[in-house]
Amino acid sequence: MIGCGGFSRRYHVPTLMTDARARVVGIYDPYPNDDVRDLARRSGAALVDRPEDLPDADAALVTTPHTLHAAHVDISLDRGWATLVDKPFVMKTTDARRLREKADRKGLLNAVAFNRRLDPGCRRTRELIASGSIGAVRLVQTVQLGYERSGWFLQPELGGGGAFTGRGTHMADIVPWLLRRTPRSVRSRVRPALGDRSDHGGFIELEFDGVECQMTCIDQGLHMWDEIRVFGEDGLIELRRPLHLATGWTMTRWASDGTVAEVLAAEPATGWITQEFLGALHDGGTVSCSFADAVLSVQIIEAAFESARRMQGAGIGVGLNSDASATRP
Repeated sequence: MIGCGGFSRRYHVPTLMTDARARVVGIYDPYPNDDVRDLARRSGAALVDRPEDLPDADAALVTTPHTLHAAHVDISLDRGWATLVDKPFVMKTTDARRLREKADRKGLLNAVAFNRRLDPGCRRTRELIASGSIGAVRLVQTVQLGYERSGWFLQPELGGGGAFTGRGTHMADIVPWLLRRTPRSVRSRVRPALGDRSDHGGFIELEFDGVECQMTCIDQGLHMWDEIRVFGEDGLIELRRPLHLATGWTMTRWASDGTVAEVLAAEPATGWITQEFLGALHDGGTVSCSFADAVLSVQIIEAAFESARRMQGAGIGVGLNSDASATRP
């Protein structure tokens, strides 16, 4: 385990500890708390403060802060380990492509923990879109409100880009996956940071052939709200994560007359990605999101930040004075 923070202990560890064919042999955590020390004792794992000191293994789980993923995935691949890394994959497209090629060259199993690809509601939505159940899709809207309120997530040198990086990356992965399409352009606006903390999220527009996507991802509003709406010419699909669940999405499909045609309740189970990765490791199966699959999400978020920088530099925008006539700000 390269990293052993709160999310890793909540999401990954229960699955690791209940898999009879898996054993945790090493944990890298430079600042272990009592929970990490207890996990090391219970599992018999070596607890080290440098990843280079981890004992030999068959696979690694990388769950360190976002900006450290590339370096830690490099270490894992150099050791010859199959590798599962939490989202976001990495910060830069160049790193994403390089690590994909490195893992493939070494023939190592690799995966990124975009757990929504395994959610039943999301999978059903993908099936419905492909079957034409809501007609031709014309518009997708996503809304994510709230973000972490403290900790390394808000430090740019560790968390990267705030809500865009921590939460928007989920939508950058799932929307193209749902549509089975690649966007041809990205435009965005970032809400700037105050002081030395990360940005406050913002707004991303993706343009696909025949489909527009509007993504809202800000760190204010109803905390940790998540929803996706897919508008077709003959219906609508809404995916919404209940606020009382850490994972799991309710899927509702409306027919063209506005009646509810189908509902799939959210499944609150966790550890799907961990289970899938261990299954592939044990039995030679496949994973839902390999490094190659995750490159696009890195490209989209990186392009969103670049678009925001260009828009800000160009001074684009129109202000309104008191009598509502347009003025250049």
